Amino acid sequence: MKKHFAYNSSHQIWRILISESDKLILETRDMDSKEVYFHCFDLSSGEQIFKNYQFEEKSWIGIEAVHKDIIYFHKYVKPDMPGHKEVIAFDINSQRILWTNEDLVFYFPYEDKVFCFKQGFEERFFYCLNYQTGEITEDLGSNYTLVNSLKGKSEAAKDWSVYIYPQNINTVDGNILKLINNQTSSSDIAGNIEFITYNDLLLFNYHNVVNEKKYNNNFTAVNIDSGEIVLKELLNAGAASLYTDSFFIYKNFLFLLKEKNEVIIFKLG
Repeated sequence: MKKHFAYNSSHQIWRILISESDKLILETRDMDSKEVYFHCFDLSSGEQIFKNYQFEEKSWIGIEAVHKDIIYFHKYVKPDMPGHKEVIAFDINSQRILWTNEDLVFYFPYEDKVFCFKQGFEERFFYCLNYQTGEITEDLGSNYTLVNSLKGKSEAAKDWSVYIYPQNINTVDGNILKLINNQTSSSDIAGNIEFITYNDLLLFNYHNVVNEKKYNNNFTAVNIDSGEIVLKELLNAGAASLYTDSFFIYKNFLFLLKEKNEVIIFKLG
């Protein structure tokens, strides 16, 4: 395992997204001011593409999707409410807004198109747009059958095979369970232990009790053949709750999420 790069923010990491071309997009939020910031790195090289990017609307804005190195943003109908409005298409490589549409709401991308809708009184009216220009190329009316079929194809086209997420320890076999117990038997464990096996590595995290209301979230990487500890990392110290999904693998990159405001990325052999 080799540490590739890390990003630490003074704000809480809200979302982590990875584009088809391995651009890492982070959304961070200041929990006091509610302002949101966007950051982007080339995952392969670790080089920063942009950092602390903000729009004129600094708080009530978020990401709908990333498609072909374009980030599609939305605003909110009302602050603190889930309803979305507008579409803002932002090109990662040129770092500029390609187009906006204040009348439509983003729905999903598919191939060289994005599908959006306008909310009517009782139903939605759908439109097909060019993903780069925002030009409306087709008015689909309220043809839910067609749109849902295309949405299904969009979902099927996503390659989730490049992601590995942790499993609960209750799915583990004897040898893996023994290796985990070797590292945790002396600790007062709370909650579930989650693990991933990758080539010759066992990766897992667990919470040990600090006191009746506090927990430490620990990550450990062990060589399966030798039992040797490859990496230990304290992800959350004195946490008031138990954290799940504290790590995952994308291709040959291990992501560790630390203290709500840091992501650490390792290259796996």
